[in-house]
Amino acid sequence: MRWVPAVAWIWPVLLWSGMGNREAYYRVEQLVLSAPRPLRRQLPATWLAGVAVAAVSGAGIAAFLAIRGDAAGLLGWGAGVLFVPSLALALGTLSRSSKAFEVIYSIWWYAGPISGLAPLDYSGLGGGAVAAPYLLLTAGLLGVAVAGRARWRA
Repeated sequence: MRWVPAVAWIWPVLLWSGMGNREAYYRVEQLVLSAPRPLRRQLPATWLAGVAVAAVSGAGIAAFLAIRGDAAGLLGWGAGVLFVPSLALALGTLSRSSKAFEVIYSIWWYAGPISGLAPLDYSGLGGGAVAAPYLLLTAGLLGVAVAGRARWRA
């Protein structure tokens, strides 16, 4: 029964996969990046939208963990909510395509939340033991996304 709540983490993959590369896909980079302060305004807005999608799609998991009183699992879930959009944004800005995220995330999702491989389980279902590494990874991925987007402007 472990896979039932984990399926919530794969539904929005096509929404997340466009993060960081929509401008390149629709060939409107120059128009979008000509706006004032795109790194400080547009990039955080894109990331927060992805976080909102992750939080809403995984709300059932959060409710389950909260009802169970699993604070560590809830912390792990929160780290996952921040991690997935960060991965999408970083891979989108680097590759300028949605395919890299779709492939890497699908494999990660299967190995982590579905198969229960603890170091790859960002969903919180395996407990919160991996929350700290995922929070650090999230910060690194956000740095990569900012650097990748700054490279677009050059």
